[in-house]
Amino acid sequence: MNIPISPDRKSLLAAGVEQLQSGQLDVAEARFREALAINSDDGDALHLLGVVLHQSGHIDDAIDLIQKAVDQDPSNVGFLNNLGLMRYGAGQPAEALECFRKIIEIIPNEPEVHLSLGNALKDLGNTEEAVAAYGQALVLKADYPEAHFNLADVQHSTGGLEDALESYDQALTLNPDFPQAVCNRGNVLKDLGRLEDAVESYRTFISRWPEFARAEAHVNLGDTLRDLGRMEEAIDSYRMALTLDSDFAPAHHNLGNGLREQGELDEALECHQRAVAINSEDDVFWAGLARSYETISFSLVDDDLFQNLVQLLERPIVRPSNLIQPIISALRLLPDFSQILEETGSGGRDSEIAYGEVAERLSAIPLFLKILGLNPINDLEIERMLTALRRAMLRETEAGKTEEKGLAFSTALALQCFTNEYVFSETDEEKIAVETLEQQIAAMVENGEEVPPSHLTTLAAYRPLYGFSWAGKLSESEWAGDIGQVIERQIMEPLQEQSLRSQIPSLTAIENAVSQSVREQYEENPYPRWVKTGIRDKGMDIGTVLRRAPLRFDLGDYQSPVSPEVLVAGCGTGQHALNTATRFSDARVLAVDLSLSGLSYALRKTEELEVSNIEYAQADIMELGGIDRQFDIIESSGVLHHLEDPLAGWRVLVDLLRPGGLMKIGLYSETARQDIIYLRSLIAEKGYTASPEDLRQCRRDIIAMLEDGDEQVEKVCKGVNFFSLSECRDLLFHVQEHRFTLTQVKEALQTLDLEFLGFEIQNQGVLRAFRDAYPDKGALTSLDQWHEFESDNPDTFRGMYQFWCRKG
Repeated sequence: MNIPISPDRKSLLAAGVEQLQSGQLDVAEARFREALAINSDDGDALHLLGVVLHQSGHIDDAIDLIQKAVDQDPSNVGFLNNLGLMRYGAGQPAEALECFRKIIEIIPNEPEVHLSLGNALKDLGNTEEAVAAYGQALVLKADYPEAHFNLADVQHSTGGLEDALESYDQALTLNPDFPQAVCNRGNVLKDLGRLEDAVESYRTFISRWPEFARAEAHVNLGDTLRDLGRMEEAIDSYRMALTLDSDFAPAHHNLGNGLREQGELDEALECHQRAVAINSEDDVFWAGLARSYETISFSLVDDDLFQNLVQLLERPIVRPSNLIQPIISALRLLPDFSQILEETGSGGRDSEIAYGEVAERLSAIPLFLKILGLNPINDLEIERMLTALRRAMLRETEAGKTEEKGLAFSTALALQCFTNEYVFSETDEEKIAVETLEQQIAAMVENGEEVPPSHLTTLAAYRPLYGFSWAGKLSESEWAGDIGQVIERQIMEPLQEQSLRSQIPSLTAIENAVSQSVREQYEENPYPRWVKTGIRDKGMDIGTVLRRAPLRFDLGDYQSPVSPEVLVAGCGTGQHALNTATRFSDARVLAVDLSLSGLSYALRKTEELEVSNIEYAQADIMELGGIDRQFDIIESSGVLHHLEDPLAGWRVLVDLLRPGGLMKIGLYSETARQDIIYLRSLIAEKGYTASPEDLRQCRRDIIAMLEDGDEQVEKVCKGVNFFSLSECRDLLFHVQEHRFTLTQVKEALQTLDLEFLGFEIQNQGVLRAFRDAYPDKGALTSLDQWHEFESDNPDTFRGMYQFWCRKG
């Protein structure tokens, strides 16, 4: 009988290596396992088997085997290097880093290892050390294109754009056939504002290496073409990206943006819906969907639409106020909602409204509850419905009915009334009933009795709870469910604001008589009261923001500061400051205002949103010249026109701006505010004061004028500012208001040596109409042509002139 002779370890390993090199992975694996059967601690066999398994896709098993090989021979550079590369490829940069550092201790002069070290450091966010590692690789091997390339990537990510461009150029000099370097070079050129050069790089990459030019490259090309205003070419690029990858969400999103700018709203909406369906985690895609919804009045609805709208209201990047009208149009198509709207607005008696039943029906509409809790509803018919339901709720509470079935709606109604600052009209009978209800609740609290949630929501729908002496005791208890939102919003948050007032420093005196009057107005009515604003999770440098669509400003040789100092002069309740602080990367924002009430509101919301780069202070713009600071950007929107001398205040701000710095200004338009002028004259004639009672009466009279056919009040009655007390006061009762024409704005800019860069206009329809009327190059920065356009289209700047300029 012949006894087979087992091959020795050396022969098995040699055979396995030969089969591995020829691609016979299964056979090679068998040979290495035979070697391990002879000696399970054979480092070479463990290592080689790990290599085979890695090539077969068994990553975790491969890493375990090579780790065992390293354990057997800790100084084996080959083992360590493969282990490091595998761990890096498996998303374990910290473990890979340890391997590469051990190799460098053993053999310090291998450039490839320093390159790998740099890659791991980059992934761990240690950019300075990564740059040093790439630099050492280049010291050891100057003609190392991969090291130049990886160094450029880090330089780009940390804002060193010119250095990154030089490093990419070095890589391409050493290796002209380096496709990714050509592509990434285009990204740097785009961020530098060299858009035509970026287009050339992207097109070179796509034409020379179509096999590497995936959807992302076509999207980058499209974005650059869009920023150049070549929208049709941009749309073609986005469509090409989708032919390569139909599930590439950024291509759907950016195509939607381009189509919306072209006025193709239906297809744009489809694109944004598709982007969200593919990737529902990215806030940018939700923001695109929100912009597509903003101008829509729905004619058909389904459950998916209502779910999308609810989710939109929950996304941090979306501002609810921009979605009020589309949401109202969707709600009106719900049979139950429209029926309630008709029943409560038909002129019937409130006593005929079965509040508990109606509230239960409305509690079953999550979208309505959500928007009620977030933003004033600017719709007169819905206001009439809510006013009638509030009276019915009070009547049932007064009668001792405490049904909890409709508590979700009652809570939302209380939140709506608090947010709109109790702008709804009320009768004398209601006033008496509310006073009685408050006394009942006070007695319950004093006696330690449990207060029914229905009592609290009813009172909270008429009066802010924090104003009562017993409110603090309620905040000491735990409140579960819907009523907890009311306690939080109406007691705990206002008390927090009061505690924050003492933390806000005073930068200047407030001695000007007009400034004192304006401060008094905003102390009484902080403007505006808001619950949620749209903020970004990642900002961009100033140049990128202003050069990109939709602004597309020509900034010439402007270089973005790395950590810009920003002044928001007149920050109100903080929305402006928060949007600026999150719009620009690494910005440090000083936000000032006259009103401590507004500033404490802003500080509370800023802490709630965990934004840490804003410093708030009380100050008068007229006195800011003495603070001995300079800024890269100054923004003052809706503020200068409330000063005694707007031009003098504007000059103070210009003096605080660094040479070459940028300024965003918002001013009222004389042309766009003719209906406001008309109403302000009537208000003066009738002698209304700015008390809450007179404001409510004034609103009732204006609504009656609309119902009598006075067309001059229609726009006011449809505008969002008409539907909250502080905004209505700011709109119609402000103690100081100046208005401007664009001719006056042009003269002011010349006087102050400021270069007009362009308007910040969100309405793409306005921009399309202007370009159609004035297609010549440079028209967008011609205030003379904008003046002509506004004369023909007087509602163009109904909100304000919002424009950017640059200090000479």
